[in-house]
Amino acid sequence: MTTKDPVTKTTLWVVVAVVLALAVGALAGWFARSGEVQDLEDRIAASEEESATDEPAAPAEPETDTAPVEPPAEEEPAEEDEEPVDVPVAAERVPAIITAVDTSGSTVRLEADYIQFLTGDEAADAATAHGDESPPPNDYYIVNDNPALREFPVQEGISVVTVVNDDGTSDPAGHTLTLDEWVDRITGPNADAFRSSFYWITVSEATITTIEQQYLP
Repeated sequence: MTTKDPVTKTTLWVVVAVVLALAVGALAGWFARSGEVQDLEDRIAASEEESATDEPAAPAEPETDTAPVEPPAEEEPAEEDEEPVDVPVAAERVPAIITAVDTSGSTVRLEADYIQFLTGDEAADAATAHGDESPPPNDYYIVNDNPALREFPVQEGISVVTVVNDDGTSDPAGHTLTLDEWVDRITGPNADAFRSSFYWITVSEATITTIEQQYLP
């Protein structure tokens, strides 16, 4: 009958103890790593939940030009056609020879030949230029180089100053006739006497408003 060696039994138990210790250590490490992994997974899940609940960031506003914008210029209204304004024509007093009198209508009309009545140096110069005596007799000279004739209506109701009497004789002081009386005389038997001297006529707005005969010595 054989007996086991006590040394061998001791060695065997030591080996078993080491193996068990290694096994326990390995299991403890595995459990520790499992816990870290689970903790990491829990953290990731929590982070994802927080991200899901966060409100999305507002989009950035586009940049705009802050320079002031001037309003468009207002168009000026088109000018309306203005009605013509009557500009008063200044009356003119001119010397003229009465060449015709028209009484056929309701208004008396005169035909006039404008002349130049010159005195002094102007009369002398004009007489010289026309080859006449210079200075001229009685110190006046009549120039009638423009043959144009003009016709105007006579304003009703005016008076006429004449230097001829009814019989055709001269009246240097002159006297006044109504327009109808003067027309009767300048178209009557002594018409040449009433036309022997020129008249000063005032024309205003194409109408004769005054008639005054000039006395000539």
